[in-house]
Amino acid sequence: MTVRPLTTLDEFQTCIDLQREAFGWADIDILPRRFMVVLSHIGGLVLGAYAGDRLAGFVNSMPGIREGVPYWHSHMLAVAKQYWNSGLGSELKLAQRRAALERGIRLIEWTFDPLESKNAYINIVKLGAIVRRYYPNHYGETTGALQRGLDSDRTIAEWWIDRPRFSAGSDIRRVTIPGDLQALKNQNVESARDIQQRVREQFLKNIEDDYVAVGFERGDEWSQYLFIPGASRVHQTD
Repeated sequence: MTVRPLTTLDEFQTCIDLQREAFGWADIDILPRRFMVVLSHIGGLVLGAYAGDRLAGFVNSMPGIREGVPYWHSHMLAVAKQYWNSGLGSELKLAQRRAALERGIRLIEWTFDPLESKNAYINIVKLGAIVRRYYPNHYGETTGALQRGLDSDRTIAEWWIDRPRFSAGSDIRRVTIPGDLQALKNQNVESARDIQQRVREQFLKNIEDDYVAVGFERGDEWSQYLFIPGASRVHQTD
């Protein structure tokens, strides 16, 4: 697998095709080619992973500013179905990290569905991101099959790429989510909605109480976020 920056219109067009395959989106939710062009000209980046001549996955980054400090918002990571569960997503994120460090970027952020245990495991355990923001129904209704039946609640993964990881101490709060959200939805979507409401309330309560998620334990039936106190003191932008 070769990972490199994407820069041409033809390369950006393959990103559009891959979005349809990976997410099953209608055109209204697809990031257009012109968006990729803009990213490449304003301090962002689009990285593609190639298996031979085929685009197997891509990740993009757009520049942002928070409290006067530049960071990257990683708006999308898409992987072809053939390469799901292959580790390619993590490989793209690590390539993104290397590119950010070369540009003096210390923080990369992205949104993810807090009920998807695989994504939470990768983001928190494998990469070392933390979570201290939660947005109910962040994008409104979307056309993707994975989101169907639920609000588009999102958490923000903060990946401080030049800072040490946190470990959970003795004062831990846990938030439990399904081990396989999509299987639960297929069995009983109303149960999935009830769990989403419960998780939403627990996340927002923990955030209100100044707790931050720094750990995640993944299981077949149920998985758990691990929250510790002191969110307001963690990884400031100074």
